[in-house]
Amino acid sequence: MEDGLPSVSVGGVGSRFISQNDLEEAKARRDDQWKAAYARLGQVPPPQPVEDSFDGRSLAEKLAANRAAKQEEWEEKTKLANQFRALEEDEIMFLDSIREKQAEEERLRKAQDGEELSDFRKAVAARENDLNKPTQPMVQPRKQSDDTMEKPKTPVVASKKDVKKSLKGVVVKKRPKSNAPTSNEPKAKGSIKNTDEDAPPATKRRKISGS
Repeated sequence: MEDGLPSVSVGGVGSRFISQNDLEEAKARRDDQWKAAYARLGQVPPPQPVEDSFDGRSLAEKLAANRAAKQEEWEEKTKLANQFRALEEDEIMFLDSIREKQAEEERLRKAQDGEELSDFRKAVAARENDLNKPTQPMVQPRKQSDDTMEKPKTPVVASKKDVKKSLKGVVVKKRPKSNAPTSNEPKAKGSIKNTDEDAPPATKRRKISGS
């Protein structure tokens, strides 16, 4: 009877048991064969998929976790969708008015900038024209020399008075009357008197001494 009992070490149960070391060795041999096959083809082996780590949870726990994750994802999507809505008619009109106002302000600003730029360019062009014009020489007034300056005219009346003063006390002899008509005598006397007055004092003295 004892000989008929199967041994644990020899029976099928013992032969079907595989240790962790055997699994690791088999995995290493498979990796080596995988790399050798790609090496013969001259290609780089693609990365092998990572095996899922052992999860000790039951199937019910896994299903519950998946259901909770899907619920959270759906709530996040609906929350983001609620942030946006269609605009109403009055809101659209208000936004259009604001946009038109901004466009008008921008147009006016550009027009003002264009006018200022045009005025600036005109001022620069005028200044360049002024600088490029030939400068005319300054005409200095001629200074009158002492020789060309007009000498003040001495009044004739004053000289006549001086001559009369110098001739005070001089006795003039009367000439005898000629046979000429009496009508011409006053004229001759007047002419002699005028010549005597206009002549310088030296000439008068000569005439007086000669007479």
